[in-house]
Amino acid sequence: MLHNYVPAERKTEVSYDLSFLYGEDHGGFCFPCDATGKVLPFRYEEAERNYEYCMAHPEEFETFAEVMRFVNRYTEPAHGTCSCGEEVELYDQYCGACQCPKCGQWYNLFGQSLVPPECWEHDPAEEEYW
Repeated sequence: MLHNYVPAERKTEVSYDLSFLYGEDHGGFCFPCDATGKVLPFRYEEAERNYEYCMAHPEEFETFAEVMRFVNRYTEPAHGTCSCGEEVELYDQYCGACQCPKCGQWYNLFGQSLVPPECWEHDPAEEEYW
């Protein structure tokens, strides 16, 4: 069994952009902001200059300073620490199991240790399911 097992977790992230768009298929500018439209601190001087330009020229934009909401949903994979000390991300590498990249130990998606796949037995009569 993996140590410090953390189960998979479904996550949702919401972000906002303040948009200045020239028109359909003509591009524009978007700046990260909060839900009220307050622009977040700029990481680059060029972005700040672009924002100042947009604010100074509202007549150039079909869409001016519109807050756009984006929702990103994803699953953070299960993971844990192998007995060798390596952090292992649990994903379906092979038949619902994955291998520690450092020592080669196999685990199922719940972090339980498995024997290697070559030791897995199956009934030849069930070959159509393999």
